[in-house]
Amino acid sequence: MKRFIDLHIHTVKSDGTFTPVEVLETVRKKKLTAFSITDHDSVDAFFDIEDQLTENDPEYIPGLELSVTLGDSDLHILAYYIDPRSEELQSKVEEFRSYRNERGAMIVQKLNDMEVDITIDDVKKIAGKSAIGRPHIADAIYQAGAVKSYDQAFRMYIGNGKPAYVAKKNFTPENAISMIHNAGGIAVLAHPAIEDTYKHLEMLVGLGLDGIECFHAYHKQKDIDQFKHFAERWHLVITGGSDFHGREGSYGKIGSQHVSEDYLHALKARAGK
Repeated sequence: MKRFIDLHIHTVKSDGTFTPVEVLETVRKKKLTAFSITDHDSVDAFFDIEDQLTENDPEYIPGLELSVTLGDSDLHILAYYIDPRSEELQSKVEEFRSYRNERGAMIVQKLNDMEVDITIDDVKKIAGKSAIGRPHIADAIYQAGAVKSYDQAFRMYIGNGKPAYVAKKNFTPENAISMIHNAGGIAVLAHPAIEDTYKHLEMLVGLGLDGIECFHAYHKQKDIDQFKHFAERWHLVITGGSDFHGREGSYGKIGSQHVSEDYLHALKARAGK
């Protein structure tokens, strides 16, 4: 029987709708070989489930997703096998989480100026203990009846270049990859077909990038084939996952990408595990 892994999952600790425990319960039901929770700028999920993992559970790989700015492009770097207790990692992540909340308030103010009737308290209620992200704001806009769908909130108001958009304070590629390596992890370019961020791949490899996410809900077969070629060319490990958030959109359900467990062996070897 073929076994699969899912190395791209989000929880309520960033912009997902499932708790870390609910994710754990789901991967158990899916009988995955391994999984990774890769919340944006947060490793809090690790501390929620570390005591609940048993020897019979799918292997849990501590993960993280960092936002990176390169020129006019925004791209995401996934981290695997990081030490969640790394002091440098914790400090930098907390700094960026604080800015996310400030940015959220600025976006809400812009929306109010456009007569979209939501408050920062509405957004905080949705975000809970998580740092505020645009998905939380989109949910608030939708719940207020200002749009007909979650996705429309991005298209009309808060997507890149839209009237209420506020740029993120992101890591540089050098800082992100260095921090991941310092925390004992490996760095992987996330969903490279989105906004064609694969065009930066050669430069990122020069900075120490370890892998490329070939399998993703957004990727078509031609993308997968192209990225596998890039992986071979630049000696990168291949990863993949659903990018599960728990809401509809360009994301998949946990385990939906059928990423073979065979890719886990190369990932472990690269990480020295």
